Amino acid sequence: MKKIGIITLVVLTCSAFVCALSLPAFAEDQNTYPDVGSEYADRGYLIVSPNRLMFDGVLEPLKSYSSSFRAINVGGAPITFDLTVEPFSVTNETYEAVYSEPSNRTRITDWITFPGGKEFTLDPQEDVEIIVRVNIPRDAIGGGQYAAVMANIHAPVEGTSSPFQATARIAIPLFSTVKGDIIFKGAIISHDSTAFTFSPIIKTSTILENTGNADYSAKYHLTITSAWNNEITYEDTQEKLILPDTKRIFEQNWDSAPALGFFNLEQQVTDFQKERKGIHGTMATVRATELEK
Repeated sequence: MKKIGIITLVVLTCSAFVCALSLPAFAEDQNTYPDVGSEYADRGYLIVSPNRLMFDGVLEPLKSYSSSFRAINVGGAPITFDLTVEPFSVTNETYEAVYSEPSNRTRITDWITFPGGKEFTLDPQEDVEIIVRVNIPRDAIGGGQYAAVMANIHAPVEGTSSPFQATARIAIPLFSTVKGDIIFKGAIISHDSTAFTFSPIIKTSTILENTGNADYSAKYHLTITSAWNNEITYEDTQEKLILPDTKRIFEQNWDSAPALGFFNLEQQVTDFQKERKGIHGTMATVRATELEK
């Protein structure tokens, strides 16, 4: 676990000026369906749950593995969709998703099948469980493999020879690790915390790098306490995946800080957590440099 920084901050009223006084030494599943209102009373509205697929453990060649998600029509009319598989990767430090660039890390797109079929029509409030099966070939490359299952939503086309056209699609990213030469390697390469600001927001920004060939998990825990009595005034924990050969920036902020107050800020980043894959590792300790007073 890395203690990235403990910073004492003061927030002044009116200008909301924040000053660093000292630094002694870095999922998401939907459980309820949305109320889509009258806008979709006469058409379908498709949602999926969960919004990503995680294949736990290390997948072995010549074996098959299955996962599933539910597709639900919460609209007021039937909806038709089919399933395809696209390569999944990210670009830049903000992790913008890309579904069009195959690589050695997206070969799993050729290993995925749908035993229950690829085309579906759901009536209003109807749902279906969709099985996603992965068949690992003998020559599979060890390390992370990533894809996206696409639910392509269709609408009828009048006056054409084609009965349907795709109008939208939902991407369900798929994450897995294949047995073989698996390398977990990474580092915290940058960390910044609020020193001065003119709005009541306390900010932290951390960049992690993955130079291995499999994803790892990073848990970010932000604690802000009162400088007067050391009571916790704000606390937040989030977990993010860091994909191979990428750098990821993550901001963890207190957006509703009061207009007046003295605070101690501490962010801890626990990286290289592989509990979901049954693998554990550690990285070198990184400390923030001392801020000027």
